[in-house]
Amino acid sequence: MKKSALRFTWRHFDARRTKDARGDASILVQNPVSLSAPAGSTRWDHVYAIASSALRPFPVKSISERLKEHISIRGCVFYGHVGDQIQKIMMNYPTLRWWMEADGLVIAEPADEIGPLDPFDRFAGELVSAKWKQNKLLPDDFLGIARQLDGRGFVLKQNLQPAQWKPIAEHNMKFAQNAIRTFEAAARNAKFSRSIRRRLYVARDRYKNAQLPITPIEYEY
Repeated sequence: MKKSALRFTWRHFDARRTKDARGDASILVQNPVSLSAPAGSTRWDHVYAIASSALRPFPVKSISERLKEHISIRGCVFYGHVGDQIQKIMMNYPTLRWWMEADGLVIAEPADEIGPLDPFDRFAGELVSAKWKQNKLLPDDFLGIARQLDGRGFVLKQNLQPAQWKPIAEHNMKFAQNAIRTFEAAARNAKFSRSIRRRLYVARDRYKNAQLPITPIEYEY
């Protein structure tokens, strides 16, 4: 039987790994799925539901734990071919890749797909990229990201550039009782908020530049 060639254009789909791992990529096309996921479910749950509810079900080998972080406030509907539905989910995770292996679907962050970013640039860069609107970061989103940085345990002094930390250090020496020690406190201070924004923009730029786009290739099955 003559093989057919498929050309995948899903940005986050890794056809090369699929081919190398002898995965069945054809299961992702011409394979409809129709399901409703309940409120309170995660994207991790959604991927498993898509795989098991498709007209031609397929196994899931492993999924990044990051897909468990987002919980749907409302129910979600997935209708269409499974590859398109999974890609919609993956659009929320620029550093993750997905591919098929012989024993099922894999969603992960391959070490060679993103440059040597430090933890701060990777975490902050992704947050800023996700909230970037009209070529800027809105005030509420700015404060929300600062809060998340503190919650993740990032130390203000260690993650600012020297020129950004110097005025804060001078302030802390003069006003020890009102010292600025967290990202949120600095973001709320009119004198220092611009420096925090600049640092977040640097993280965003580094994050974007470190991502290597997946080049679609033809895959025969």
